Amino acid sequence: MTEKKRKPKATGPRTEVFAMRLDPKLKYLAEIGARKQRRSLANFIEWALDEALKNVKLVETGEFNGQSDLSVHVEANKLWDLEPSDRLIKLAESYPDLLTYEEQLIWKAIFEITAGESYKDDAGKNQWIAYDFVDGEGKNKRADRVTVKECWPTLVAYAAGNATEAEVKTALKTTIPF
Repeated sequence: MTEKKRKPKATGPRTEVFAMRLDPKLKYLAEIGARKQRRSLANFIEWALDEALKNVKLVETGEFNGQSDLSVHVEANKLWDLEPSDRLIKLAESYPDLLTYEEQLIWKAIFEITAGESYKDDAGKNQWIAYDFVDGEGKNKRADRVTVKECWPTLVAYAAGNATEAEVKTALKTTIPF
């Protein structure tokens, strides 16, 4: 008898695999908690994390945009996105102090790396095309989500030290069709 293989879902995996170490006492007590709630240990830990995120405050005391005591749980929909590049932009725009070092490198590259090239127009005059990751001017500058998404693998490689600024510029030039 052959074993049936599970068909992968078209939408991809529902959950992420995350290996972790637990103190033996904590693991044992979590198993008891899971039994009490008739859950698997993995499901119990996922539930416990969700509950804990209600108590982790992103903004405490005082007001922030008309709200006070904003928790990770409350801000979850504002911060989550299926697209990793959009998640970075959302986090950087809302809570830049929570960016990791690599995320800070990407965010800095988005606002500082530009590329350009010259060409001759129909009249024979030299023209310049500038490429960048942002829309707007001055204080109204915002990351262009489409361009960042198109260059995302190169930006991640740049932050990890596996791509150069020249490679980011090349990726930037190829994302904008002219």
